[in-house]
Amino acid sequence: MESFIQGLLLGFGAAVPVGPVNILIMSYSLKRYALGTGVGLGSMSVDIFYMLLMSFGVLKFLNQPMFLNLLSIFGFLFLLYIAYLTYKSADSLITEDLNLKENSFWSCYTKGVLLNLVNPYIIGFWISVSSFAASSSNALMSLSGLIISIGLWILGLPLVVSKSKRFISQTTAKIFAYVSALLMVVFAFMLIYNTFFKG
Repeated sequence: MESFIQGLLLGFGAAVPVGPVNILIMSYSLKRYALGTGVGLGSMSVDIFYMLLMSFGVLKFLNQPMFLNLLSIFGFLFLLYIAYLTYKSADSLITEDLNLKENSFWSCYTKGVLLNLVNPYIIGFWISVSSFAASSSNALMSLSGLIISIGLWILGLPLVVSKSKRFISQTTAKIFAYVSALLMVVFAFMLIYNTFFKG
């Protein structure tokens, strides 16, 4: 049980901080709960994929400078693209424009997948998790707790945001969209800085 609780705490510690995925979840949850959940499930799918690679000992082979540098460049470009989409949708953030292809569950799921897939820090996180699991008295329980806590977060966050949108004015939503787009740009440049210039 102790291993399970440790896994839960690690999962919440990884899922709760503000980052590109959480910002995108909140943005789409202001439209519909299912869209925010789609982003979250997409990102979680990558977590499960990396967990499987970790279990088979494959993940450490991805921890190579050339691969991580290339991933950072793709991540930079994709974050800028997401920032553009968020900025462009500022006027309709709390309305349901179901005619837009980008407002489908699978479109949001794909964005969630790509956001985590092109983020080299996710690989680093799961490599550190492998060390945590190895030191745990019950690795399976630790990983189960970690996945459950991430799942609870990506289902709970969009629920809270979608239920709150009735109290959010269009002006407030527009400001949120602009701030979200700006944060995405900041994350993009931080990714490049930390990969190529830091240290």
